[in-house]
Amino acid sequence: MNSHVLYLALGTYRVRATREHVQELAASGSRVSLVVLDAPEWREALRELGRLDGVDVVRVAPGRDGTAWASAKKLAAAKSGPFAQADVVVAGDAQALPVAWIAKRRRPGVELRLEPHGAGRVVEPADLAVLTPWYPSPNNPYAGSFVQAATAAVAGQFARVSVLHTEDWSGRASAPLNDAIRVTVDRLQERRALGHVLDADEGTILRVPVPLIHRRLYAPWVNAQVKAARSALPTGQIEAPVVHAHTGIYGGVLAARLARPDARVVVTEHSSFLDKVFAQRPAVRMYQEMLERADAVMCVSAALREQIVGRFPEYAHKIGVVPNAVDLDRFTPGGDRSPELLRWLYIGRLVQPKGVGELLEAFAVVAADEPRATLTMVGHGPVEEELRARAAELGLGERFRILPPVAPEAVGPLMHEYDLLVHASKRETFGMTVVEAIASGLPVLATRSGGPEETLAGIESAAGALMDVSDDPQVIVDAYRALRARATELDLPAARTALEGRVGCEAVAKQLVEVYGGALPPVPSAASAASEEEAAASVAADSGAREAAEAEETGAAVVRRDGEPVGRAVVLALTPAKPRRIVDFANHLVGKGVEVTLVTAAAPLLWERLELDPSVPVVSVGDAEKKLRIPRAERFLVYRAPRAVLRRARRLAARNREAIGPELAVATVQRAHTKVANAFHKKVFNRGYKEVRPQLFARIAQRRVLPELGLDRVDTVFVSDINSTVTGWKWAKSHPHLKVTTSLDRTAYDPE
Repeated sequence: MNSHVLYLALGTYRVRATREHVQELAASGSRVSLVVLDAPEWREALRELGRLDGVDVVRVAPGRDGTAWASAKKLAAAKSGPFAQADVVVAGDAQALPVAWIAKRRRPGVELRLEPHGAGRVVEPADLAVLTPWYPSPNNPYAGSFVQAATAAVAGQFARVSVLHTEDWSGRASAPLNDAIRVTVDRLQERRALGHVLDADEGTILRVPVPLIHRRLYAPWVNAQVKAARSALPTGQIEAPVVHAHTGIYGGVLAARLARPDARVVVTEHSSFLDKVFAQRPAVRMYQEMLERADAVMCVSAALREQIVGRFPEYAHKIGVVPNAVDLDRFTPGGDRSPELLRWLYIGRLVQPKGVGELLEAFAVVAADEPRATLTMVGHGPVEEELRARAAELGLGERFRILPPVAPEAVGPLMHEYDLLVHASKRETFGMTVVEAIASGLPVLATRSGGPEETLAGIESAAGALMDVSDDPQVIVDAYRALRARATELDLPAARTALEGRVGCEAVAKQLVEVYGGALPPVPSAASAASEEEAAASVAADSGAREAAEAEETGAAVVRRDGEPVGRAVVLALTPAKPRRIVDFANHLVGKGVEVTLVTAAAPLLWERLELDPSVPVVSVGDAEKKLRIPRAERFLVYRAPRAVLRRARRLAARNREAIGPELAVATVQRAHTKVANAFHKKVFNRGYKEVRPQLFARIAQRRVLPELGLDRVDTVFVSDINSTVTGWKWAKSHPHLKVTTSLDRTAYDPE
C-alpha cells in the first residue's frame, strides 16, 4: 500500500490502536497524515509516531466542549491540507466517524475505512461461530485472551471457524458530536461498512465496532451490538450450525437473535457483573430470552452457576460448569525461588473489588518487619493514583511499584521474577492469573472468592494457600506468614499436573466439543437433582414462610394471633423524597408481623429495585394521575406535539442518505426543545401544580384506592411525604378509628 492515508483519531479511547495502525501503514510505505485531538493522552504516542518516516502529525485543538468536532470540520472543509491530499481515510475512533463521512462526501473517490486492513471482505459461512464482546485487538491486546484460548482449543475440530467480535468504541463526546456519531453510524450500517474481516490462526475474525458514547444501561448497549452485528453479516444472521457465545448479556443475547433457527446455541458465562445485570429489569428480560433460546449454558465456576440458577431456577437443567481453557504450554516453570516469599506480585485491574487496597495495607505490615520485601502491581484501573498516594503515606518508596499491563505472552516471564502471587479479590468467577502463576511455578496466596477455591480444590496446599475474603488486611498478613512457614513443602509441579486435567486446553476442548455435539455441560456433584428441586421450591415458597424463617434466624418476633397479623397498616408514600427509608420502614413492620400496604405514585420498579418485601402489595396511583386533564394537557402541548413535529422533520431530513447536515440540524432543535420543555415543566408548571397536587391525589385515592384497601380493617396509616397529607387527613375524618400519623414510628406495634 503506497497511498496517502488520512488517519483520524479525535477521541482518547483508541490511542493504542492508532499507534499500532499508523506503525503498520508507515512500514508498508504509505504516507500518513495523522490528525488527532490535542490532549495529554496522546503525548507519549505522538512522540513515538512523529519520528516515523512518512508520518505527519496534525493536532486539532479541542473546543469549549472538550471535543475536536468543530475544528475538525473546518479542517475537512479546507481546499488544501491533509484532507485534500488523501486517497484513503481511516476513521480510528467513534469521534472521527462524522468527520470521515464529511471527507468522503466531499471527495467521493476517497476510500473510507475503519482499520487499515480487512475492509471489503465479507464473512463466509462457518462450521463454528464464536460471538464475544472481548477478543484481543490492537486497542486492547489483552482483552478476551481466555475466549481466544477456548476458540484455539477447539479450532482443530472444525474446518471453518469464524469469530464475531463486537468491539467497544467509546469515549467522551458532546451532545452535538454524539448526534453526529449516531447519524453517521446509521449511514455506515446501511452500507454494511462497519465490519472488517481478518485472518488469525484460530479462524476468521469479523471485527465489528459498536460506537456508543453513553453506556449506563445494559439493554441499549446490547441492542446497539445486535444492530451493528446484523449489519455486518451478509444475510443478517450467523451462518453456522453451532454458535458459541461468550457472556450471556452480550454474546448470548446476540446469539439468541442472530443465530439460525436450526443452530445449536451454546453460551459460556464468565461475567463478574451479573448482580448489576440482574438489577436492571430490561436486562433481566434479555437474559431470560438468552436462557430460553440457548441449548446449553456453561459457567466457568460453580459459584457463578449458583448465582444464575438462584435467579432462574426453571433453566437449571441446561446450566452446567465448564472452566476457562488455559494454554498451560505457554508457561514454563521458573528457577528456584526464595522460601521467604518476599517478592510479591499482583496482576489484574486496579479496582477495589479486587482487594488491592487491603493488599497494599497488608504488604505495609509485612514490609515493616522485612526490609527486603517488595510488592509489584501490574495493571491499570481507577484506584491507581489512590494506591500510589497511599504507598507514599506508608513510606514504601521503591518497594512498591505499579507497572502497566503486559501482553499475554509476557505474563509467564514476568512471573519468573517474583516469589509469590497474591490475589485478594472479593469475588472471582474463575481466577485466570492464579492458574497462570501455578503453571509458571509461582506459589499463590488467593482468597476463597469463588473461582480460585474451585480451581485449586484439593491442591491448594501444594500450590500455596487460600485465605478468607475480608476487608481486614491482617487476614492477608496472617495467611502469608502461615504460608511462608511451610514454603519448602509446596509442590508446584504436582499442582500444575492437576490443573492440566482440569483447565488445560485439551481437557476443556473435549468438554466443549461434547457440548457442541448435543451433550449438556456437567453439573457439579454438590448440585444434585434433589438440591435443584429444593432451590426451585425455595424460590417458589410463599412470602410468609420466608418471613418466618428470616425472623427465626434473626431473632425477630413475628407474633400471630390465631393466624391473624398483629396489625394492618398503610404507608402513604405518594411522592417520597427518600424511598429507601420507606422500604426499610415497611420491611421492619413486616418483620414484626404487620400486614402492610404501600400506596404510591412512584413506579413499582423503584420499590422492587430497593428490595421491598414481596409480601407488601403496592397500590400505584401513578397511571391515574397521568390521566388527569391538567398533566395530560401539559404533556401534550409541551412534549408530545412538538416532539411529533420534530420527529417528522427528522424523517424528512434523513431521506438524503448522503448528507448528514440536515438531520443534525433537526437533532439540534430536538435537544433544544427538550431543554426548554424540561425547564418549563420544572420552573413553571410544577410551581403551580404542586399547590393542587395533594388535593388531586386525595380525589384519586377516594375513587381508586379506598375500594381496594378496605380501611375498616386498617388500624394505622403512616403519612411519609407532603403530597400524602391531604389524603391522610381525609381518611382520618371518614374513618375515626384510624390512627393517622406523619411519624414513621418503628415502635408502633411493640407489645405494651
